[in-house]
Amino acid sequence: MQLHEVVELLCSLFGTGFIGWGVKELAIYLEHKKQERELSAESLHETDRLLKNGVIAMLHHELYDNCTQYISNGYVTPGQLNDLEYIFSSYKDLGGNGTGEVLYNKVKALDVKDD
Repeated sequence: MQLHEVVELLCSLFGTGFIGWGVKELAIYLEHKKQERELSAESLHETDRLLKNGVIAMLHHELYDNCTQYISNGYVTPGQLNDLEYIFSSYKDLGGNGTGEVLYNKVKALDVKDD
């Protein structure tokens, strides 16, 4: 075997091994990135769930405070009722429970008086 044949053989073997190593490393890198994306998506879903629950809690608090005040007054103004409708519809759309709906319906049954 001549020198140039040996060099060609070594280059061929080295090149194949190098390409094989590169493909393996690329596969490892891509799998790692996939796992990072999955963890990130899970984290975002959990954050969304927590934020939704927090917004529901704040809307429930606002609904409860307003409704108990209006019920205590024995009447509601058109502006208060309109504002309450916005709060309640958001609360319900986010999945708020029936407690807010009971209070909302009691306010809707009150006399409506102008300021």
